[in-house]
Amino acid sequence: MMAFGFNLLNAYLQARWVSEYAGLDGDRYFWWRMGGGALVFGSGAAVNVWADNLLMGLKAGGSGYRIPRGGLFEWVSCPNYLGEILEWLGWALMTWSWAGFGFFLYTCANLVPRAGANHKWYLEKFGDDYPKDRKAVIPFVY
Repeated sequence: MMAFGFNLLNAYLQARWVSEYAGLDGDRYFWWRMGGGALVFGSGAAVNVWADNLLMGLKAGGSGYRIPRGGLFEWVSCPNYLGEILEWLGWALMTWSWAGFGFFLYTCANLVPRAGANHKWYLEKFGDDYPKDRKAVIPFVY
């Protein structure tokens, strides 16, 4: 019920901002923010879908858990989470609003700790076979 309530409130805030408070009249940077945000959002969506498909392909093999390899999996354990974070960063740029930025922060607060837990699980499960330089969700950082 909490997740349902949050998503309902978030959808209301995002729609309300876009429909009533955006105030785009005379904003000379609107198209730059919209274009840049859409590029970030689209890139994040592509990463998210690609990573999810790769993970589902590993499960389809039926031979138990395996270490994901290739693409962003060479740098982070959870590129699907990175993709989703990028999506909502793009949305925050497109809307240029506290509502969009708040949802981006909530997404980070939710997915970064989950990525850390997944990364820890991979390290425990695969031990020395798991790449030691791979980060949890943000390449070269965390």
